[in-house]
Amino acid sequence: MEIEIVENKKQSLYVYKADELLYYSTIKFNWLNKNLIKIFNSNNDLVLEIQRHTGPFRSTTYKILFQNIKIKDVTDDSLSFDEDKILKNIKNDFLSFNQNSIYLCNEIKVAEIKQKLWNSPQKIILNVDEKFLDFLNFIIIHVLLTKTGHNSD
Repeated sequence: MEIEIVENKKQSLYVYKADELLYYSTIKFNWLNKNLIKIFNSNNDLVLEIQRHTGPFRSTTYKILFQNIKIKDVTDDSLSFDEDKILKNIKNDFLSFNQNSIYLCNEIKVAEIKQKLWNSPQKIILNVDEKFLDFLNFIIIHVLLTKTGHNSD
């Protein structure tokens, strides 16, 4: 299944499946690099509110302020949820002009991300294997958390 994620001028991201809006994110920038990210579903219901703090040496922490899903922990490279399930985001083009990556769960590839590095506004293509559609919402949320406001960093 192919999902398209596009950025607007305010660095919010919008998630589409066949031109149907699934989710979108907003960001409120803070001069202390403690940015507030909100994720909404297509009905404009708040799904997740998180504070992302980018510290020195590009270390990033995430603090969950509100959620109506079952996320336990978020890092730039992983998302844990439900009954100790962990999705890992592995970059596969270290020295490339693309930011392609894959998502793994229990060392099994469940999705693939394709994104050009110097593309502004951002456009991300997410391909999820049909066998792993139960991970789709969590993968989308992780992409939104880690990529919203990315052009300001």
